[in-house]
Amino acid sequence: MKADSNSKQDIYSLSSHLFWDTPIEDIDWYQHRAFIVERVMGYGSIEDWEIIKKAYSKEEMREIVIGIRVLDDFSIAFLSLVLDLPKEEFRCYTERQYQPSFWHY
Repeated sequence: MKADSNSKQDIYSLSSHLFWDTPIEDIDWYQHRAFIVERVMGYGSIEDWEIIKKAYSKEEMREIVIGIRVLDDFSIAFLSLVLDLPKEEFRCYTERQYQPSFWHY
């Protein structure tokens, strides 16, 4: 396990706009890892991705991303490729299949 609670100073190296609604000093790398990864995948840059890639091992990232409830299609495809995971293992992918859309394009 790479991430630990003593890495608090590193959280400031992520883009500040990722945590617009949360005091950044309250974010813990280990305790809030799913929140951090979800925000980086949804709103972050490639530099933010590189930072979390250093903070979490590949196995940790796999455990984190399969449990995230909301990821866009691009993020699912990217993580599926990078982490060598079938998209059917992602919670956000399988649960979305059961939810009807309001709009039919």
